[in-house]
Amino acid sequence: MCGRINLTSAPHVLAEKFYLDLIPELEPRYNIAPSRSVAAVVPNPRSPGRLLQMFRWGLVPTWRQPADGGPGSINARCETVRDKPTFREAYVHRRCLIPVNGFYEWQKRPGGAQPWLMRRPDHDVFALAGLWEPPTGGATDGTCTILTTRANRTMRPIHHRMPVILPAGDWRLWLELPPERLDDLTRMLHPAPTDLLLIHPVDRRVNEPSWDEPECLTEVADQSDDQLNLFD
Repeated sequence: MCGRINLTSAPHVLAEKFYLDLIPELEPRYNIAPSRSVAAVVPNPRSPGRLLQMFRWGLVPTWRQPADGGPGSINARCETVRDKPTFREAYVHRRCLIPVNGFYEWQKRPGGAQPWLMRRPDHDVFALAGLWEPPTGGATDGTCTILTTRANRTMRPIHHRMPVILPAGDWRLWLELPPERLDDLTRMLHPAPTDLLLIHPVDRRVNEPSWDEPECLTEVADQSDDQLNLFD
């Protein structure tokens, strides 16, 4: 799954990387949790470019009022996203890119879950596959979700799922592919290459969504007695 992310790249870097029409006003975020605001890249309906738009993390389809079922869906499994009613319409018409500099996952242990940070070796921004919905039930913000797939070898010792990471060469197709070519999206929904990300344990204070400081990214010593085998 994917239940916590960070986005720390400067706004002008995001504008250049994602071909945004405007430089966004964003502060670094080190520990973004579900139900919080998430930045997403969407096509600009008034130009050939793109916009960075804020959504609440937890997708609520337009046909469901938030009160009907509590919080929205923070993740969508790529194996079923095309068929599930919650995601089907957004998958066809409202795909987005979720820019991140890293994401967190928790490894279950007898003494409590240990958070791990996954990010590129150069700490550069990359894009997760997302879906979005417009506001419902009188809300002012739309909602979004992140697609997940099976874990690659790097992630597998931590968790059996991981977010779908889209290479830059697939960004345009993910955002703009017409409904009659949905079959072409399937090839994008797979685990990332095993050498794309480095992972390391971080302070357990990351468990608290209110802790949103640069220290969230700092590597800590792994106190587990178990040997973490990243190559099984």
